[in-house]
Amino acid sequence: MTHDEKQLDEHRSIEIISKMIADTSAHIDSESGKHFLLWGYTTVIVSLFEYVAQVCHLPMPLCLWAWFLIPAVGGIGTIILNRCSTTSRPKSYVDRSISAVWMVFGLSFGMVFIAAIVYHASILFLTALLMGMATVITGKICRHKVLAWAGKAGVILSLAFPLFHLWIRENGAALRDSCGDCFEAVVYSEIIIFAVIFIIMMVIPGHILHNRSKHLKNA
Repeated sequence: MTHDEKQLDEHRSIEIISKMIADTSAHIDSESGKHFLLWGYTTVIVSLFEYVAQVCHLPMPLCLWAWFLIPAVGGIGTIILNRCSTTSRPKSYVDRSISAVWMVFGLSFGMVFIAAIVYHASILFLTALLMGMATVITGKICRHKVLAWAGKAGVILSLAFPLFHLWIRENGAALRDSCGDCFEAVVYSEIIIFAVIFIIMMVIPGHILHNRSKHLKNA
C-alpha cells in the first residue's frame, strides 16, 4: 500500500466515523425529543389534575389512582413511539447505554415508590431527584448540553420540596389563620412545583431536541 493510499484510507475512515456520530446524534435528537415530550407533558397534565382534585376534594381513590396514569400513559406511549420510529438503524453503544440508564432509574423509582409509602417520604421530591439524575447522565452520554443542564436544574429544584415542607411546618398555623379556606391550596401547591420542574427538565429540552431534529432533516 502506497503512502497516498494509506492517507486516503485514513481520510475515508474519519469520514465514516464522523457520519456515524452525526447519524447517532440526529437519531438521539429525534427519539429523545419525542420521549421527553411524552413523559414531560403526561407528568405535567396529571400533576395539574391532581392539584385541582386535591383542592376541590374529589374522591380520594380518584386522586390516588390518577398518579398511575403517568407510568401507564408514558409506558404505552413509549412502546408506540418505538414501533412507529421511522428509522430502522441498529442500536449503537450510545443507544444501549441510554436505555440501560433509564431502565435502572425506572426500577429504582419502583423501589423508591414503595419506600415512600412505607416511610411516608415525599414521592414528589424523590421522583424529581431521580429523573433529574437520569436526565443529567443521558445528556452526558450523548453530549447534549441542553439535557445535561436541564437535568441539573431538575436535581437542584428538587430541593424545593424539603424547603417547602419546612416552611409549611414553621408557618402552618399563621398560614391557616391568614388564608382560611385557601390554606389547602397553598399546601398542595407543591404539586405545582413538581409540574414546573418537569416543564424545565423534560418539556423544554424535549421541544429543543425535536426542533433540532426537524431542522437537521430539512437541511
